[in-house]
Amino acid sequence: MRGELNLFTHDGQFHADEVFATAMFSLIAEKINVVRGGDADLPADPSGWIIYDIGGGELDHHTPENKENNGTHPGTNVPYAACGLVWRKYYTEILEELDCPERYMDRVYSRIEHSLIIGIDAKDNEYNPLADALDQIPNITDEQRKMVLKEARGGMTITDMIKDFNPTWNSDLDPYECFMDAVGFAKDILLNRIDSVISSLDSRDFVMRAIDFSANHIMLMDQFAPWEGVVYGQKNNPKANDIWYAVYPALRGGWNIQCARVSSDDRNTFRHPLPAAWYGLRGEELQNVTGVKGAQFCHVSGFLCGADSQEDALELIRLAMQ
Repeated sequence: MRGELNLFTHDGQFHADEVFATAMFSLIAEKINVVRGGDADLPADPSGWIIYDIGGGELDHHTPENKENNGTHPGTNVPYAACGLVWRKYYTEILEELDCPERYMDRVYSRIEHSLIIGIDAKDNEYNPLADALDQIPNITDEQRKMVLKEARGGMTITDMIKDFNPTWNSDLDPYECFMDAVGFAKDILLNRIDSVISSLDSRDFVMRAIDFSANHIMLMDQFAPWEGVVYGQKNNPKANDIWYAVYPALRGGWNIQCARVSSDDRNTFRHPLPAAWYGLRGEELQNVTGVKGAQFCHVSGFLCGADSQEDALELIRLAMQ
């Protein structure tokens, strides 16, 4: 852990890219001294400073020379912004401070890159990957293009959430305090995302053992672990491909039956669906239909079913297989 870092980034309205970059620096230093200013305010002696998202250096992305030198995120046309540049340069130091096992480093880097960083950088550069992909489709009409882009807008993004930390036009809030509040928010997101990725990697060995012990199309786990990515990733493993149901203790009590999907990209097609007559039923309704007193519920889409005990869950599966 470094002692203190002197950080310089631009003033004015702040954005997700330099906010997340600042949050990353806060993970490798006991204290960060953040100064926000314009080009005229850049430190006269930059040797004791890390300057990013301004100043034309290696962590800036605003000049044509920077854009050419920085390139794009690997395998994409997404240009780098400050967030991606800082992550690319400092990720090893960040992950070491968070006690990430060395064997996970590259995979954690890649998963954080694709699940969080690329989206922030794309927004900051006003680059829309979907619009770029649509441009590659021959014979698509302007009307079709507009319709797809409109439907894909969705809700708020991380970038939108950070933007809302800026003081409004009629506010007397201190912009610097608002910036640091946004950095604290971004830091929590980073920590949670990295912890989630490391946890999912930790779960792989656990799930692999459950796959090895699976039988009769059932993978039984004595505690929940993220299993779908592991199972669907074992394309050449006959035992993984033979799993229809994962059975595990539910976080809210009881036991869950979760259907394995035919494809990881299709959330509605299962290798062996539960009976459609169960969909959406709860409590006594499901118990009367199945004859299983411990039946709790069946999700309206049929992907998940709950029971009081492991025995009840296995009985529901027996019925589903008939």
